[in-house]
Amino acid sequence: MAKFKGFSTINKVRPSYTLTDDELVKRDLLNEFYTKKGERVMRPNFGSIIWDLLMDPATDTIQQEIEEDVKRITSRDPRVNLINTQIYVLDHAIRVDIDLAFLSTGNEDSLYLTFIRDMAESI
Repeated sequence: MAKFKGFSTINKVRPSYTLTDDELVKRDLLNEFYTKKGERVMRPNFGSIIWDLLMDPATDTIQQEIEEDVKRITSRDPRVNLINTQIYVLDHAIRVDIDLAFLSTGNEDSLYLTFIRDMAESI
């Protein structure tokens, strides 16, 4: 039986929109990572700063800021533990690979996030 239950219409053509357990947790994390920090009304701390770092030069400071942002977002969700983070800063994109442990099921999985400059302009 599902411990967590929610819904999402992303990548769904027709019902069922129900998500449970690990899939719901991943969708919740993706929602926060792909939202610019400060973009949500009445929730100024929701979202990621990675969108604002896309055009900055690839320095150790930038990688540290991205890693701290990943830790901040994942630590706010009590359903997961962060295992590992890999960051790749490219010319017009940032890729972040996140390994997670899901506490409710004991499973481990990875999120592969890609932040591209053109996507940031359309958000």
